[in-house]
Amino acid sequence: GESPAYADTSADRERVQALLGNAGFSPAAHNDSLVDAANAWRKAHAVAREDIRRASSDTIPRLEEMVRQRVMPHLPEELQGVPRSNITFLPIENAWFSGSMNYLGRARREDGSPEYEATYEINASLEISAPEFEHLVSHEVVPGHVTTFAFLQHLYHIGMAGFEATIQTMNTRASTLSEGLANNAILFALGVSSPEEIEDETLQLGVLLSLMQDKAKNNASYLLYAEKLPASEVEQRIRKECLLSEERAGKLAGAWGSHPILGRMYLPSYHVGTRVVGELLRSHGPELLLPAIYGCRGVLDIVTLQTLLKPSRQRPEK
Repeated sequence: GESPAYADTSADRERVQALLGNAGFSPAAHNDSLVDAANAWRKAHAVAREDIRRASSDTIPRLEEMVRQRVMPHLPEELQGVPRSNITFLPIENAWFSGSMNYLGRARREDGSPEYEATYEINASLEISAPEFEHLVSHEVVPGHVTTFAFLQHLYHIGMAGFEATIQTMNTRASTLSEGLANNAILFALGVSSPEEIEDETLQLGVLLSLMQDKAKNNASYLLYAEKLPASEVEQRIRKECLLSEERAGKLAGAWGSHPILGRMYLPSYHVGTRVVGELLRSHGPELLLPAIYGCRGVLDIVTLQTLLKPSRQRPEK
């Protein structure tokens, strides 16, 4: 719903530097490089590839409990019993993406009701810390993508939404809302309205680094297509400005960024959706935002959501 724009990460880097210093990973101890300090912190908190399934099995129940306490009270009775995290993690060797959530939704119980199942194909070589992994699971599973698609499928199943609700395509205003919802999902689960409100500084750092990766997606697209810079220059720039690992920077500037549709249209949607949904969370609160973004007020996208939640309906000042 708006023109492309470059995302400034200077404030993010300042906050990350402070948190890294608190955690004992100051740039001064890592070649005076904030990128090296961030990657040293990632390595110290890394999730090993052989531990991905175990880590997801540990993380999902914890998020489920937070969602039960802080998300579900804002949603109607029709969604209370819907499975929110029926997913199988599938590590993929040499994947050019970080991960791909595939909502299936075909399986049925004996009574004919859906099982709301999904798979997540995760890059087996992904360099990710445990706090970043928690953000990833909240984004992809609960209360992010898997939860969102299960709710939409259920609304269709009980006749409260049309079939189009179950077909949320990529590269659209609807996908921008979906990615914005998923990136803010950890905030919904924690009951806060911004990353800076996360009390656990280790988790806060993981969330900030994850969101900077999505600013890197936006900026890679802008540099490649608006400024027409070579991929090698884009890779170095986003790595430094957004504190990426070499693996992530190479993928975003290369295989993903060069894709004629994903690179031009989908990469910017993460940051834009995250910013808009975050602003709406802070101005309207979960009591108004959550029913709208989970489909309870009709099938919306990033533009029509803002039209629905007009400024006159903002929550009163405390």
